[in-house]
Amino acid sequence: MFSFLTFSKTTIRVALAACAINLSATAVQADWPGFLGPKGNGVAIEAAVPLEFVPAAEGKTKKNIAWRTALEGRSVSGPIVVGDKVITTSSSGMEGRWLHVAAVDANSGKVVWERTSKATGRPYCHPTSANAAPTPCTDGQRVFAFFSSNDLVCYDLNGNLQWYRGLAYDHPQAGNDVGMSSSPLVVDNTVIVMIDCQADSFAAGIDTATGETKWEIPRPNKANWSSPSLVEAADGTKAVVLNGLDNLVGINPATGKELWKLDMNCSSIATAVFTRGKLHVPAGGTKTYEFTTATETPKLIWETTRISPSSSSLVVTDIGVLGLNRSVLVCCDDKGEMKWQARLPDAGQFWSTPVVAGQHLYAFAMNGKVFTIQLSDTSGEVVATSELGEEVLGSPAIHDNAIFVRSVGALMKLAKD
Repeated sequence: MFSFLTFSKTTIRVALAACAINLSATAVQADWPGFLGPKGNGVAIEAAVPLEFVPAAEGKTKKNIAWRTALEGRSVSGPIVVGDKVITTSSSGMEGRWLHVAAVDANSGKVVWERTSKATGRPYCHPTSANAAPTPCTDGQRVFAFFSSNDLVCYDLNGNLQWYRGLAYDHPQAGNDVGMSSSPLVVDNTVIVMIDCQADSFAAGIDTATGETKWEIPRPNKANWSSPSLVEAADGTKAVVLNGLDNLVGINPATGKELWKLDMNCSSIATAVFTRGKLHVPAGGTKTYEFTTATETPKLIWETTRISPSSSSLVVTDIGVLGLNRSVLVCCDDKGEMKWQARLPDAGQFWSTPVVAGQHLYAFAMNGKVFTIQLSDTSGEVVATSELGEEVLGSPAIHDNAIFVRSVGALMKLAKD
């Protein structure tokens, strides 16, 4: 079902076949193209997803789980959806050295293709995590899978290898013993990766078509697991935002040139979220900035300690700014004033960022519990609690009235029976 690929050079380029896909930038639009979805805020307001899910088990009748597909290896990354394919990553073998990328049919749950390569960098990570920690991304034509070992691999949507980068060849000290988890981001024809660690930190922009490095910039030598995010201002200007322990910086996605920088201590795990002209930054609570243009330093408009996200990122809807303070969901208005909070009982640890479908928020705890919260201006009511029976650390994806969630060993489609 899968093929093995090994690499000995920094870059291996595979020539495109004559029948390769030739699509314009607007011909294919990914449904859930990367971490936090198409709008970068974990929200699919038009989706209608069931409230409760029951896996098949002795004495229980399966409910609202369309399919469950077991996959090789361990994964703490989130899935993405492009067309009729759900793309997911995993790692297996000693220290997670084998890197898997699989495409699963969104309707049937059958594996369409699976490809396996071998890590060229350091695969070591905490037992809770995996080499397959970053969520992959897509530009609608290609899939970009990034791993904790700093291996970046590109396939087309049919599973044909396009190029492979072992970034550790040029940065052998990049990495740490608990693993890396920053997810890549595609902006136009550049895929951006951020590798923040105690030594040899850097960020790079890689050409989506060729795999060549377009730019590379140094980063603070401090461990950081947050991901790059995109700011697109009303005037059409763009900046990629990198939040780290020393600063918040905006860079030109095409060149890597620094556009602006704010000295501040940001979260080392939760990612900044941009939506509706505002950037919500996890930093000693939450700080919200407004942009006139993405190339100019943003203006701080409010800050609060009411929402202090730890492992999961913020979610922003018409209701307000939502964040998990451990096992308490907090909602603030557009001025940073708290509207309400809801306790999620016996939840344990949350690593996954919640998603919103319609007027319901779905929070996936590491222990496999799923909390369904009805959102309103005045309250967040837990209307259902489900038990998936397996660990979930990756953030889910929403498409076509379904939630696709990756447990450590399987991919599931949660949808109406």
